[in-house]
Amino acid sequence: MNKIAASRTDLSEVAGLVPPAAQALIAVIGLRATSELVRQLGGTTFAVPQRETRLGEAKFEALAEVVGPDAAMAMVRHFGGESLYIPRCRDALVEYIYRDIRQTFDRLTRDTSAIQAVSVLAVRYGYSDRHIWSILKMADRFGQAEQAVRAAGQLGLF
Repeated sequence: MNKIAASRTDLSEVAGLVPPAAQALIAVIGLRATSELVRQLGGTTFAVPQRETRLGEAKFEALAEVVGPDAAMAMVRHFGGESLYIPRCRDALVEYIYRDIRQTFDRLTRDTSAIQAVSVLAVRYGYSDRHIWSILKMADRFGQAEQAVRAAGQLGLF
């Protein structure tokens, strides 16, 4: 993916696009630890250790380095002995990046032209300038539940 995906990402802004498996992880270990787990292990299946053997203890230590000792312990209590698929959360991450591009564009265009801002964004995110222009034309995406709430709120206008 691009540079932003490799940095710390807060999925709360795009929570409606997060898959159910990631939502279950968020409920157990919290948003920050889940974001880090997705960033480092997304798209893989992880055998959550039970800490009953040296190998299990070594796997626990490796997990604790990714999510922290408290979150790792919560995962062991809740998922110990299970093979757990860590989703990539691609839709949520792409939407997060696109929102960041639009926000950064707004900031940059306070002091520079739109063309200069797009050039900076294309280099920063590793996209073509044409793709940046198309991203700038997009509206924020929301999950189905959020869309339903927004639609219900809009019905009161008529």
